[in-house]
Amino acid sequence: MRFAQTREILQNLAAPYHRSISSLYSEFSHGEVSPRNRLMLEYLIDHELRLALAIHDYMESAPESAIEYWFKRIEIPFPTPDHTLLTDGCRVDLDQLVGVAIRYKTALIGFYDHLLLNCVSDETEHLFKTLKGQEELGMKRFIRHAQGLADL
Repeated sequence: MRFAQTREILQNLAAPYHRSISSLYSEFSHGEVSPRNRLMLEYLIDHELRLALAIHDYMESAPESAIEYWFKRIEIPFPTPDHTLLTDGCRVDLDQLVGVAIRYKTALIGFYDHLLLNCVSDETEHLFKTLKGQEELGMKRFIRHAQGLADL
């Protein structure tokens, strides 16, 4: 993907990425999972669905010029959620589950970083900085949530 419009990235890649991850967590939660990890999975399922919805809401309020912006030098592919990361260890080991969630987040944050390096529009740069900030904040929240679950 060398060229892509912000609208396409958000509607066709970022929002579906969050929904896909939520689905992976949901499918994974149907098996035998420890109570702590089940609570964490429920949190992550909801968190990812909320992010997918937030992208659509954010697009409605973003400046049209930011949504219509074309990126011309996208050198890395958009991340795809790797379902093989959710191993049997993630069913009982909270740290392993959190590690997988962090990998999903950092993949998307890395893509946003790449876009920011290739962005010459102030409005679009602000949009992706905001989205990146939301991802980083969400990651900090679920890490704190996991720490609280570990203390139970």
